[in-house]
Amino acid sequence: MSDRKILKRIFAVSIVSALTLSLIGFCNANAAERVDTSKPVTITAKIDDNDQSVFASTYSGQVEINLYKLANITETGDVELLDKYSNSNIDLSVLNNNPTVEDVNTKIVEPAKRIADGTKPDETITIDKSTGAKSESITIENGAGLYLYIPKDAADGRYKYSFTRYVLMAPTSEYISTGSGSDEWNYSSSFSLKSSEEERFGSLEIVKTLDSFNSSLGTASFIYEVTAVRDNETVFNNVYSIDFTNAGNKSRVIDNIPADSDVTVKELYSGASYSVKGDASKNTKIIADETVTTDFENDYDGRLISGGISAENHFENEDGIINWIDASGNKVEQ
Repeated sequence: MSDRKILKRIFAVSIVSALTLSLIGFCNANAAERVDTSKPVTITAKIDDNDQSVFASTYSGQVEINLYKLANITETGDVELLDKYSNSNIDLSVLNNNPTVEDVNTKIVEPAKRIADGTKPDETITIDKSTGAKSESITIENGAGLYLYIPKDAADGRYKYSFTRYVLMAPTSEYISTGSGSDEWNYSSSFSLKSSEEERFGSLEIVKTLDSFNSSLGTASFIYEVTAVRDNETVFNNVYSIDFTNAGNKSRVIDNIPADSDVTVKELYSGASYSVKGDASKNTKIIADETVTTDFENDYDGRLISGGISAENHFENEDGIINWIDASGNKVEQ
């Protein structure tokens, strides 16, 4: 297993452990003093320094985290569900028994999310990574309670990011957060963003114009090599054909090319008796969820060499080198 995969696995385990520990002794915590329910609480969203995710290392935009207050915390440390969630399937009793992350997700997070989705959040925290920020805080007057936090999806030119939704207690204590230490109430609570990324893709359209056509030569096939490079690495490489049986315009769309890659489209084969006008190689950039276009134009050049239907099948891509295979199966020098 690679070092990167090992680090990801260790990181995943630490996420589960941290989320679980944050709820140990959640309800009926025997704190040294009563909760001051009139005191403001401060909630901080942050990105851990040891977070090695793509989001933490490369994303440079904003991420918004919506906060929904699910319950009040009483002076004695009990958690009382708010009226607007009373008809839900939220079961706060799960917090009494050292719950697992799965328990909390099933009994609290998911039923609360079904009510919260589409409603106005009680508070919103925004971390602007473009400024270098790794955390942001909000202070809530008379805010003692149990909160659901839902980070909104984010995206850049290469990836879409989604985040773990969970709950936190404010105020909290060292004992509640770690399972040991002081049980004194701390009116500043924090949570770390846990992200996952999904690669984004775009499409390329090759538009071909054939000005004139010699029908006696049969179908004219034009072959294009499409190569996409990102961060000096080839991320996409293949060949495609566009076939003509008369003059006019045709196009072909190639999907699922990694976004933010630089693409070179090269006309490898120009229909045997049809010469390309202008450059035989064009460059463009793939944009996520969009289709970019390259244009080629050819004309009959007077030669009497027949083309071939599905000429694409007569080319092979071998370690990034495109070879033309003749009817006998032999490679033809280009």
